Order: sequence, then structure tokens, then C-alpha cells
Amino acid sequence: MSMVRWLGVRGNVQLVHGEGRRFPGLLVQGDTLFNLLEELESGAPDPHAVETVRSWLSAYEEMMAEHGLDLPYSR
Repeated sequence: MSMVRWLGVRGNVQLVHGEGRRFPGLLVQGDTLFNLLEELESGAPDPHAVETVRSWLSAYEEMMAEHGLDLPYSR
């Protein structure tokens, strides 16, 4: 079983770094993820769904910066 290191939390998401992974990932609660998927599948993109993903990305970037970690993408 691999180890996971908890790095931080912002609202409903947590930054975790799995052993053997180059970059940390964002842990999202299952019910939150399900609700987001329902919004996205309902037809036209819901502004709330887009804002949710933007907030998760912002939280990810903030926590990565706090730990001095590079992002796995260019901004």
C-alpha cells in the first residue's frame, strides 16, 4: 500500500501527494464530484459548475505555491 501525504485544505478540496507520483493531486469528496458531474451533464454548461472547477484549480495552485511546488502545467 502506498503512502499519501496530506499537504493542505481549501474549502471542500485537499491537496495530497501520493508516494511515487511526481505531482500532488486534488482530493474531492465523492458527493461534490457527483453533483458537479450532474450539473455538467444536464445540457448547457452551468456557470456554477465552471466556477466550481475554477475554484478548485485556484485552490490547487495556491497550495502548490505554499509548498514551493511546480505546477504540472504552464500558466
